[in-house]
Amino acid sequence: MKTFKLVGLSVIDEEMRRQDIPFIDGLIINKEDGQNRWLVEAYLDDDYEPMFASLKEQPEFQLQVTITNPSNDPANMLVAVRSITKMNGHISVLMEGLMIPRRTHLAEVVLAGLVEKGLQGEALLKEFRQQMDERHSARTRNDQKR
Repeated sequence: MKTFKLVGLSVIDEEMRRQDIPFIDGLIINKEDGQNRWLVEAYLDDDYEPMFASLKEQPEFQLQVTITNPSNDPANMLVAVRSITKMNGHISVLMEGLMIPRRTHLAEVVLAGLVEKGLQGEALLKEFRQQMDERHSARTRNDQKR
């Protein structure tokens, strides 16, 4: 098994909206089991317990993780919550799932979503830049917390 530092974590809802999850610390482990299964553990503020308890009721959900370096593009995963452990005002969430092969880059995903919303021209360019900056800023903020 190979272990990597988790530097970005986002939950993707049914409408493909991304919610960045600020966390204190985290890691991701490649189980190297021939089935592309990974473990993700995140140590978070316990304000997120209701959200992850709700996600635990789902058979699986989509997650985006950024591994090792905040400048890396996020990887898409299909995961299930395996456990939620309470720890002095915080929680540890253990998730297991599959890495989804990445055929498109983050910029392409963001651009496709904006085009789908009907944005064009200058409005498209402005919103694209803003969303890319927000994604980079979220990764940088998580990195600075460590």
